[in-house]
Amino acid sequence: MPNNEGDNNYSPIQCQLYDYIEIACMRHYQLDIELTSRETITGKAITTKIKDRQEFIVIETENNKKQEIRLDLVKSIKPQDENAEFGRVAIS
Repeated sequence: MPNNEGDNNYSPIQCQLYDYIEIACMRHYQLDIELTSRETITGKAITTKIKDRQEFIVIETENNKKQEIRLDLVKSIKPQDENAEFGRVAIS
C-alpha cells in the first residue's frame, strides 16, 4: 500500500478529471484504480476529501476497510459496473 501522506510534491489533478472521480463517488462505482507505481487497487468509491491541501479518493476495499488514495498518485480509474457513465479514464 502506497504511503499517501507527507509528500510535499503534491500536484492537483485537472478539474475535468476530478469530475469523473466525483461521479464515481456519487454512484459508488466499484473501481479498478491503477496507481502511478503500477499497483492496482480495487474498491468501491465512497467520497473525496482534502487533507493538508491534498485531494484523496476514499474507497472501501473487499475486506470493508476504508483506504485513502491521493489523487495525483492515480494513473487511471476504470469502473467495473456494466452501466457506468464512463469507461477507463487516464488521470495522470
